Amino acid sequence: LGATVVLWDINQEGLNCTVRLARDNGAGRVHSYICDCSKRQDVYRVADQVKKEVGDVSILINNAGIVIGKRFLDSPDPLLEKTMDVNTVAHFWTYKAFLPAMIAANHGHLVSIASCAGLCGGNQLSDYCASKFAAIGFAESIDMEMRVLRKTGVKTTIVCPFFINTGMFDGVKS
Repeated sequence: LGATVVLWDINQEGLNCTVRLARDNGAGRVHSYICDCSKRQDVYRVADQVKKEVGDVSILINNAGIVIGKRFLDSPDPLLEKTMDVNTVAHFWTYKAFLPAMIAANHGHLVSIASCAGLCGGNQLSDYCASKFAAIGFAESIDMEMRVLRKTGVKTTIVCPFFINTGMFDGVKS
């Protein structure tokens, strides 16, 4: 539809592929940035760069996600922390970076790509389920804050898909 699209990824190859897909599907302008969404300072740095080079963001889609896929006691502590940082805490930093302009304009949309795993637990998905439960709770709370602030032009959407064929869930059976 000719939208200006800003893409972030930690992986340059994945970013390049998505840029091509966006352009092939009609994106008017496409800007891409390497960003580790699990690192607060990286999010704030890249967000500042986006605001300077592109302008205010009117639709924020938090789509980054990782999964370990092991039993809880077999999951290394650093990977458990990384799951929470990417799947939940990164939302805090992106909202802090882009929500103030949406509130000032009383216009914008915050989209959280959560998961059905954020609605019920799953075997070998304890970290993932916990992170997605948290992402859902966070997004619902921000929606309530916007209502209390009477910022009815700032919308929220929580998307809870089943397993998506991205390679993250290879071998998963339901």
